[in-house]
Amino acid sequence: MLNYLDVGKGEEIVFIHGLGNRIQAWAPQLELTSHYRLIIIELRGHGYSPEKENIQVEFFAKDIIEVLDYLNIDKAHFVGLSLGGIVALEICKRFKNRVKSLILCNTTYYIPTLFGKLTLEKTKRLLEKSSVDQLNERLIKKCLYNPEEKNVYELAKNAFYIREDTYLQSIQSAFGRNYFYDLFTINVPTLIIGSLEDKVVPIQNAYLMHYMIKSSHLIVFENTGHLSNIERPELFNLAISHHIQQYQKKMNKVS
Repeated sequence: MLNYLDVGKGEEIVFIHGLGNRIQAWAPQLELTSHYRLIIIELRGHGYSPEKENIQVEFFAKDIIEVLDYLNIDKAHFVGLSLGGIVALEICKRFKNRVKSLILCNTTYYIPTLFGKLTLEKTKRLLEKSSVDQLNERLIKKCLYNPEEKNVYELAKNAFYIREDTYLQSIQSAFGRNYFYDLFTINVPTLIIGSLEDKVVPIQNAYLMHYMIKSSHLIVFENTGHLSNIERPELFNLAISHHIQQYQKKMNKVS
């Protein structure tokens, strides 16, 4: 089973990290445990999750549902950042009855295979010429709007954990995934969070997903890079709380 953290009480929120990240990527969100139950999961091939085979999006999704089954959680809110957002879309596609709502952060609905292969080859060349620590450094600087901000930099550094045995497979895990048509079928409350200065997933992706998911609300952070949950934790956490409160109000009216 995947490595995970289960803390807090209340509405269950599942947090799904990005490529090369681990549980610590969601450290700024731990303050939400005063109101919600947080299930923070490490994808297979990431962090200290033991599974090394089948590093693919469909297995990421299946693993997460297995954790929820183990914890006797029937339905939850799903928060996915970057690769985690793609995994959340896969969960919504395959296990829609398990999804209360979606929060898609700094993510996209499609990774073209050609673009993915170019990224993979570039990463291979970097690893041939440099160490994992040097790769970490490059990734952190690319992901942050202001890497000179020491506290933010340290949080980002702690979020990354590049595993040499699975990282290249993880890069390939979402190649060719295209949820374009699936976006039109999403009818659960959806919050989309994007950043104007995101160098990994351009803000256009957030606008397009907002347009295609009719049940969605869009929030855009200024002066923020790819790791919006780390760079703007107060606004990020407030957005999650407001989203879930709106969900609860809607459910109360229905009942």
